[in-house]
Amino acid sequence: MIRFLVNPSAGGGKGLTALPQIRQLAAAAGSEVWVSRDVEDLTRLAKKAVEEGAARLVVAGGDGTFHHVEQGLAGSECAMGLVPLGRGNDLPRTLRVPDTVEEAVGFALTGPIHSIDLGRVSSYCFAGYCGVGFDSEVAGYVHSGSRVLKGPLAYVVGVLRNVLFYRSPMARVEHDGGVIEGAALFATVVNCRSFGGGMIVAPDASMTDGLLDLVVVDDISRLELLRLFPKVYSGKHVGHPAVEIVRTKKVHISVDRQMRMFSDGEPMLEVDQQGVTIEIWPAALRVVGLPS
Repeated sequence: MIRFLVNPSAGGGKGLTALPQIRQLAAAAGSEVWVSRDVEDLTRLAKKAVEEGAARLVVAGGDGTFHHVEQGLAGSECAMGLVPLGRGNDLPRTLRVPDTVEEAVGFALTGPIHSIDLGRVSSYCFAGYCGVGFDSEVAGYVHSGSRVLKGPLAYVVGVLRNVLFYRSPMARVEHDGGVIEGAALFATVVNCRSFGGGMIVAPDASMTDGLLDLVVVDDISRLELLRLFPKVYSGKHVGHPAVEIVRTKKVHISVDRQMRMFSDGEPMLEVDQQGVTIEIWPAALRVVGLPS
């Protein structure tokens, strides 16, 4: 049994525009279409698909949509098929999902199913990344900012805007091999190779290796940040003296003031001096795709 789930708000309205076509494709496949009302509904309907014994849930939306669906599918046998309609589309790009609606739906219905790792923080899980610091401030801007900006441009504008106002926290980051302490531009735990519309933050990250890639960037000047930022789209920031990347199964991050942690572009929880622990959850999610 296969179900379809569409987020009509995805991509600034792309989901609503694509809904008639998706209904036609679902009908041809003999499948029912569910339309979400809000982010909580995405998780609820994902759980419903599991309860009903669906083998595949074809999800139309962006990385934020997939993030909320993951909360309902993680640990189950139901595989998530992806129809990319978001601004960044990093997860479907990583899984080598076709770009067009018709091709993506066809792939979701018949493509190979694989298991991928997830990161886990408290009761949340994530396929892409979670982090605190500068990158989360940018994610916050994109999440709540202007709907006029589309695609990766929204992230670029978010970076440029936050360069002017951001103040790095003092952070303590514990991982399997040691501790990183000091003023940090950001600390991000990565499972998917890229985020933010193609930023290759952790070039060697794999969704099937049972490890997380911890990326910590020391506090640097605004000028140096502007020099470093363009390199992240090609992965050439790796090797910069301010950038440290560690592969680990477990991370504990604490900061000297309360800050919001974002995951896959979505607000997750608050981080402070008590900190939060992030762990790998191997082979936790079944997906239709070709993961690395």
